[in-house]
Amino acid sequence: MRQIGALPLFFYDDGAVDVVLITSRFGRRWIIPKGNPVAGLPPTEVAALEALEEGGIVGTVVDYRIGSFKLESRFKKCIVDVYPLIVRKQLRHWDESSDRESMRCDLETAQSLVASPSLAALLRKVKLRKIEKYHRAHSAR
Repeated sequence: MRQIGALPLFFYDDGAVDVVLITSRFGRRWIIPKGNPVAGLPPTEVAALEALEEGGIVGTVVDYRIGSFKLESRFKKCIVDVYPLIVRKQLRHWDESSDRESMRCDLETAQSLVASPSLAALLRKVKLRKIEKYHRAHSAR
């Protein structure tokens, strides 16, 4: 089984970057927004939709996959393809806000907090420069 995930990144004016993590719905583990593919929607739109539904995160998904990670639980095993999402804003209330929490933290802290070792490994490999170039090029418009 394959899923699609968004890695929400918040760029500050001083050059710092935070990751927005959310909790899983039932286990309260720190994760990134993710979900199943939707027929007729490209992966970037699915990533944006999941970020909005699960974390109230609004932004622009960069059209390249930064990598994948394995997700294993007692009930399922899947591969999650991850796309960076440049955060514009986060809503105070969203569809699943009563079921989830969110937090902004730097990439290193996120690596230590996420529940999946495979996701932590992916976070260690994230190339922020490539994403930052996209952010600068599109925010200057």
